[in-house]
Amino acid sequence: MSNLNDRQQPAPAKRIYAKKSATDRAQERHERLLEAGLQLFATQGYAQTTIEALCSEAKVTTRHFYQSFQGREALLLAVYNQMVEELQIGLLTAIQAEHQNMQEKIQQVIQALVTHYLTDTRRAQIGVLEVVGASATVEQRRREVIHSIVNYVQVFLNTVMQEKKIPERNYYWLAVAMVGGINEMMAEWLMNRSISLEELVQEIINTVNFMAGNQGN
Repeated sequence: MSNLNDRQQPAPAKRIYAKKSATDRAQERHERLLEAGLQLFATQGYAQTTIEALCSEAKVTTRHFYQSFQGREALLLAVYNQMVEELQIGLLTAIQAEHQNMQEKIQQVIQALVTHYLTDTRRAQIGVLEVVGASATVEQRRREVIHSIVNYVQVFLNTVMQEKKIPERNYYWLAVAMVGGINEMMAEWLMNRSISLEELVQEIINTVNFMAGNQGN
């Protein structure tokens, strides 16, 4: 009969609290900090939001904060990048979808771009306003995102051109103008909501149609 002491001892289990592993709890804290960043950066402004306020909103300690992010800038970038990733998926889906006519195609692409931000105005406040001039690193990332969206719009315009709906030409600079114009229209709406969201979307569609030379074709 084997000695009990000779039996192989089980590997030590990971520390569990409230039936959740340390990894799960760290991930939950990370997600709460992202949500806190979205809420406070949008409502109080990035410059006015302290790490202490973020920790209080997320119900975490400052030690836990720094386990997830190097600082406020890193959290702002994480919130922004999450929004951008979701936006790019929506744009690509709208561009690749089949549409019965040009008007419907433009409307779907604009809806993907605008309503992603404006149905939750916290997103727009951060993505359109708060990231501007937040820091050199954030500004560099903002420019990268703008160029990325410009590329999506250019792909869209090239597709429309191949369908013989608009003249054959290089649409890069028109894409730049469209993205810049849409961004400024959203910024103006955020600061002066004199029209409804639906009216804003229609104004943007009208503007894009005009810039593309497509008057209801």
